[in-house]
Amino acid sequence: MKQKLHLLALLLIALAVTSCRTRTQMIYLQDFAPDVEYPVQPTKDLVIQNDDNLTIKVTCKNPELAMAFNMPGSGGYSISNDGTIHSTATTGTDATYTVTEDGTIDFPILGKIQARGLTCRQLSESIKKELQSRSLITDPFVTTQITNFTYSVLGEAKKVGTVEVKGKERVTILDAVAQAGDLTQDAKLERIAVIREENGKRKIYHVDIRSKSIFESPVFYLKQNDLIYIEPNDNKVREESRRNLQWIFTGASLLTTVISLITLIKK
Repeated sequence: MKQKLHLLALLLIALAVTSCRTRTQMIYLQDFAPDVEYPVQPTKDLVIQNDDNLTIKVTCKNPELAMAFNMPGSGGYSISNDGTIHSTATTGTDATYTVTEDGTIDFPILGKIQARGLTCRQLSESIKKELQSRSLITDPFVTTQITNFTYSVLGEAKKVGTVEVKGKERVTILDAVAQAGDLTQDAKLERIAVIREENGKRKIYHVDIRSKSIFESPVFYLKQNDLIYIEPNDNKVREESRRNLQWIFTGASLLTTVISLITLIKK
């Protein structure tokens, strides 16, 4: 009886230790010290890429003059002999432009404008300078926004899928984890992968969400079409392997039983 109680006590201690270890492993940013100031890494604006959809809005003191530059594609305006621009289209939603393979957009009146490789702020400034240099608008104000900013989360997250970001350009990997409803107990916190397309190639980065070093990672701020994959930890892998072996043994046992029955029937 005493031996059984001793074994039961050891089992309970082992379970408690395992439980504590699991809770410790699920703590994010473990090496952050209290009351210590850490430098903040400078943020970087999104860089426009091929196939990005952009909304560009031009405003000025004369709304009718600016209207011609807020119409998508050709048309929507006319130019008289004295160079005055007249709108020939009705107002509607903001004009949307898709960045082509050569990295440009076709902007009303101005024609092709380089967009790839620029931030939204830089593209707005480029359009503003063109409008002023051609004496089309003397006081333009231009705003540009990427409208197809999405990222995807796969693996050991409570909610996987593709997320469409609206209204902002700065989204961190921690924001993505929160949006996914947090990670599961089976997540491998020290090896979260971010797959990113850069310069026509795919590159994979790994970050450790347990460490403050995640703030210094080049993928801390997400970009368009980033894919976040949370790997399963060793416990999950072993559990899956054990289940697979159980299915194999069950199948083998069933097959053996069927063969034995067939043998008995033949006799």
